[in-house]
Amino acid sequence: MLRTWKIRDGDGDRSGGAFQFERLAVRVTRWRVILAGVAVGAFALSLVATLPAEVIMPDDRDAVGTVWNGEASLPMGFAAGWSVQPLQSIARVGLASRISVLGPDTAIDGQAVLRPGQVRLNDLDGVGSARLLSAVAADLPFVCDGDMRVAVGELALKGSPAGEGGFRTGPGNCQPRAGGAATPVPALAGSLTADAAATTLTLTRDGSGEALARVRITPAGETELAVEPAGMGVIPLG
Repeated sequence: MLRTWKIRDGDGDRSGGAFQFERLAVRVTRWRVILAGVAVGAFALSLVATLPAEVIMPDDRDAVGTVWNGEASLPMGFAAGWSVQPLQSIARVGLASRISVLGPDTAIDGQAVLRPGQVRLNDLDGVGSARLLSAVAADLPFVCDGDMRVAVGELALKGSPAGEGGFRTGPGNCQPRAGGAATPVPALAGSLTADAAATTLTLTRDGSGEALARVRITPAGETELAVEPAGMGVIPLG
């Protein structure tokens, strides 16, 4: 309810130019509330979108750009870029971004979807250095070189397990992360699967299918490495 002052011309016993107090009723409808909410939400989103990328990065990561469109450094000379996708975010009921990973001999594109307690990667495709595995999985006790071809349809890094696709590497060398002698490693194939307990990456000798190691990603986002008997002496554990 709004109150207004309105000037009326004098008539009858009223003086000219007298003020008359009137009440103006404003009807609050459901659609007006929705439109007001959308306007406030759009304004808040515009403020968040222009925040510098550093506000969402750990202190040990350099970042440029904004929360909406930016790039952050990764270990070993790699970098990850992102660009928020508004329509995909609505369709996937989460914060969807187009992502790219660049670095030494690396160019991989895909999509990341963030939800409360969940991080999922979709449609990863490209080529890269095998060192990228150790750059993004700090719990792995080894660092490998060599080339890698990535084709991942789905990968859950946190939250409900999901895994589809995999990668292939050429022959290379692996050495313990803490330092030590390098071990020659044959060409490998990595395949992703998932069950209710975890997402599993199985590493096999490319061509033979002999399992060398398995990396499990738990719903909490932790990685667990289990080396198979055939992988002893091939996968360095430090």
